[in-house]
Amino acid sequence: MVDINRGLFFNVIFGYLTALASSYEIFAFSRLFVGIMNGGMSLVSFVLTQEYVGKSYWALTGSLTNLTFAVGIALYALLGYYIRNWRILAFVANSPGVLFFLLSFLLPESPRWLYSHGYTAEAEAVLHRIARGNGKEIPSLKLKECSSAPGTVDSAHSVFDLVRYGVLLWRTVILMYIWYVCSLVYYGLTLNAGELKGNLYFNVAMYGLVEVPAFPLCLFFIEKSWSGRGKSTAGFLVFAGLACIFTMFLPDNNSLYLSPAVLALLGKLSVSAAFNVVYIYTSELYPTVVRNAGLGVCAMACRFGGILAPFVPSMKSLNPSMPFLAFGISGISAGILSLLLPETLNKPIAERIEDLQSPAYQLLNKAKQKEDDN
Repeated sequence: MVDINRGLFFNVIFGYLTALASSYEIFAFSRLFVGIMNGGMSLVSFVLTQEYVGKSYWALTGSLTNLTFAVGIALYALLGYYIRNWRILAFVANSPGVLFFLLSFLLPESPRWLYSHGYTAEAEAVLHRIARGNGKEIPSLKLKECSSAPGTVDSAHSVFDLVRYGVLLWRTVILMYIWYVCSLVYYGLTLNAGELKGNLYFNVAMYGLVEVPAFPLCLFFIEKSWSGRGKSTAGFLVFAGLACIFTMFLPDNNSLYLSPAVLALLGKLSVSAAFNVVYIYTSELYPTVVRNAGLGVCAMACRFGGILAPFVPSMKSLNPSMPFLAFGISGISAGILSLLLPETLNKPIAERIEDLQSPAYQLLNKAKQKEDDN
């Protein structure tokens, strides 16, 4: 919880510094730190949102959380259309952060985090609070005592666990590449909106709004036993890659319903759905004690994709089709790699790393698999 409070506080401070910047150096400095704070804060917020609810709701809460990105892009385009002065625009866009910073103090700590770190009584208190907020009372709620002593898990686990354990290492390598590709294609296609003909603000808004249908589409597929998380991720990424590649073969003056712009929008919709699934999928693949670390490492790879994305459209100087070819190959390769990851649909969430290798956890996994097959 402290991470969110601090992240929001500094995000707001550096956001206002952007609006008041007296030189390009100060502007660049403030945007750098807004990005740093925003990236870490959004990850912690996502994990916290997931851990407030049971696993059966993770697909819904994860999708709703990511939906705010699409709404934010569209709203920012609308603000930019009516507020042409960039200082005022930065000030207005940053101001809601003050309200959310104050509201963040009302949020309780994650009960899953508390329990996995040995704070059983505190986890029970949070669950009682959530139950009362839902209009329910559970007087007999009693969690099984955690084997870890309070405060000892933080020192026992770190980001190095992701390379220390083989089962986590190969998951992390594959997930890092998938996150990198999702970011590269997502931001690459978003930035490409400026290259399209027509009104710039309308194009940016459309690139945001096209993501909205991706979320119900995503929710439909990831909850089906024949697709689940893994096949859905693969399908969306491969479709995004193919959509990008097919734009190379269509002339600019093609029909309105089958033009490069339409295929690019379909690619953006598909990669948005993949990004949404990957957030949920990744949080389910990591045990609670290293979930933040796992998501953090994947987000780091994601930022490399975001850093490279603005440079991909410049490849048009080599060949007009090069940017979409790069996006297409990246999407297809990431989709194929995602099939190597284990399915997590209707599987139990591991609290500790040891759970991934414990006989009881494996037995429960097999029981769930048989239940799904029947």
